[in-house]
Amino acid sequence: MAKKYRVVLLGVNSEEEAFRHNMARLGVSGSVLNGYIQKTPVVLVRDKSLADARRYAEAIINAGGLANIQETGEFPEEVLPHAKAGVPLQEDFTICPNCGLKQKRGERCARCGFDLHASPP
Repeated sequence: MAKKYRVVLLGVNSEEEAFRHNMARLGVSGSVLNGYIQKTPVVLVRDKSLADARRYAEAIINAGGLANIQETGEFPEEVLPHAKAGVPLQEDFTICPNCGLKQKRGERCARCGFDLHASPP
């Protein structure tokens, strides 16, 4: 189970105009930011990993805002298929019938050069 977090904007820590300017540089439009400021505290992002939540909170704090990270609960971790996780499947390997080397499938054995598509000697 993986814990998930949300980032809450609590308000503005510095001059509001400087905060607005810095948030605009981060890509937050003025109308969206107005809504956030009027509704504080407001959840900006949710269901993030702790590392992602920290990046969001740090960006808000650096822009001049007050942010809080809150745990939202535990969710099952996504199970990635082996191909996506970079783990080779058993079907991706073969054993050379000539020398016995276990290796990734290919045309020839990496150790003895035996044609892996030919019948054994």
